[in-house]
Amino acid sequence: MRRKDSLMNHVTATLTRGVTVSLTASALLFGAATTAGASPTATSTTSEQRATAADRLSARVATGWLGRQFVDGSHLMTDFGGTSYDDPGLTLDAVLAFAATKTNDVRATKALTWLAQDSNLLRYIGTGSDESYAGAHAKLVLALQVRGQNPGSYGGRDILGELRSLQRADGRLSDRSKWGDYSNAFGQSFGVVALSRAGLPAANRAAGYLAGQACADGGVPITFEQATCTGDRDATALAIQAFRATGRSAAAAKAANWLRAAGAPANTNSAGLTAAALDLVGGAANVSAAASTRSYVRTLQQGCAVPFARRGAIAFDDSGFVAATAPRATTQAVLGLTPTNLATLTSAGSIAYAPTLACS
Repeated sequence: MRRKDSLMNHVTATLTRGVTVSLTASALLFGAATTAGASPTATSTTSEQRATAADRLSARVATGWLGRQFVDGSHLMTDFGGTSYDDPGLTLDAVLAFAATKTNDVRATKALTWLAQDSNLLRYIGTGSDESYAGAHAKLVLALQVRGQNPGSYGGRDILGELRSLQRADGRLSDRSKWGDYSNAFGQSFGVVALSRAGLPAANRAAGYLAGQACADGGVPITFEQATCTGDRDATALAIQAFRATGRSAAAAKAANWLRAAGAPANTNSAGLTAAALDLVGGAANVSAAASTRSYVRTLQQGCAVPFARRGAIAFDDSGFVAATAPRATTQAVLGLTPTNLATLTSAGSIAYAPTLACS
């Protein structure tokens, strides 16, 4: 049975949150939601420009650690139940993080060469016909666009065309599989951004479906078409990227209000996605909350006191560093530290590798 895309493996376990100054400040900022649907304050500052020098350095050092985790310099692996396996989805998450920090051009190139191999591509996105996975297609198309490659001709296949074939009449991007339809808000949001970057009208239909699935309070659920609508932080943060990419400012602002009302993120995965989304919407309250969230992420970065092998990594939460969860936590945390606008992200100008943490 096929695996779901790595970024789509939603964390549902209850997490223990430590009481620190940065988290307390973040909670206070997140608690002050503005009226739902209010327009963000106009600003000429882009979301990427709001990161401090400390944020950017933290992100680049994090991708330095992340690059060192690549197996054979080409991909990441995931440990599940004591067994390690190749993880194309997590590898693409890293490719996006590398682009966000303009680092690791060599590893990103090798990653897409590795994934283009028939066996790896088939296992990740399916055949493109009877077995075809929407979320995996969407993330791959986006990663190729970010890297300046043609998603219409990759690994001998038209990945963009295959993604378009998975769109229903109502705009939903759905799996075609004997295992069932596991498509969700993560894949839909990546798909909206990818289709928008390709200049296709299908992006608006996809975004319209996503907006239609939002709850009355502005939150976006992971799973679509449920009897009870319950917003999810990560799904809502990624949806904001999709809304902004297609000019749905009101939907993005309402979702941002929901994010801040939901309280401070409990882990760096959510924190990274949240910070990027809030900065993208803009407005004083969102920008302040995003800055506080980035500060929280930096408190969980491994520094000079730990062995070199861990330096630069970002722990999942304040329970301590766990090797199995750190790669995914680091990839998503970097998106918030930079912070990243997926609609305009590019790897152009990236350096070959990435810096390491300077310790005396």
